[in-house]
Amino acid sequence: MPRKTNALLDHVVLLLPYEDIIDPPSWITDKFHVSPGGKHADGRTENKLVLFRDGTYLELIAFTRDESEKRKGHFWGDKASGVIDFALTPRESLDVSALRDRLGEAGSDVSYADPIEGGRRTADRQELKWKVTFPGPGVERGMVPFFCEDLTPRAAGARDEWEYTSPVWRGRPIWGLSDGHYERLNKSMGAIVNAAPIEQGRYPLGTPFEIGRPDQPSVWIRRRPLDGEKEMQLKLIVQCPGKGDQPNVEQRVGEGAVLIDIVNGRHNLQE
Repeated sequence: MPRKTNALLDHVVLLLPYEDIIDPPSWITDKFHVSPGGKHADGRTENKLVLFRDGTYLELIAFTRDESEKRKGHFWGDKASGVIDFALTPRESLDVSALRDRLGEAGSDVSYADPIEGGRRTADRQELKWKVTFPGPGVERGMVPFFCEDLTPRAAGARDEWEYTSPVWRGRPIWGLSDGHYERLNKSMGAIVNAAPIEQGRYPLGTPFEIGRPDQPSVWIRRRPLDGEKEMQLKLIVQCPGKGDQPNVEQRVGEGAVLIDIVNGRHNLQE
């Protein structure tokens, strides 16, 4: 029986070159159905979406026309292409003060800023609004999740076009960190999701729509040797329902890399 948690996986952020948003390449479209997105209200970024049956989604995002000015001062402005961040959403409204208190009680030096509102227009000119709560200074973006709360409804009717069950975060690794940073993140994550670990480094999550599954959606933290590569790297695991084995995505994109493992729904997601 999956554990009930107030922290739900909302979406995963995949940064791409602008041309790959305008005309997604075959290594994406052969695996996923890409839905229209739109331009964000700040005018810096545009997106398209891969929607999943459980209400989560993969956000394909790019800086508009790859202009360097769009990157300046942006919280993802220094990121190379790849899976760069992920968002949680609360089952109930996020109490930022309580979140900060939990982090303090856990001895974590991670904190969160006050919420800010954002939005974008869809291709059919509908306005979408949300509220985001980002980690504060001193935390590299993507090291801990941000929170995203919809202020306009997320249509459940879109479920029919969702192809896969759920993106599930897992190591191998998720975050490539020295032992000290691993302990820092492990200490913080329990306070962020407000739940005890399922096992060492694995924390339970929910999803916006309950679809029934044998595996608990979760976020994983794993150690990774420092071998000259990036110290932090995120990988996305997508579980697809009862289909044959499919090749994973390991795609070099510019200076970055996109890592997505696709597993059959019958497989155990654990190593």
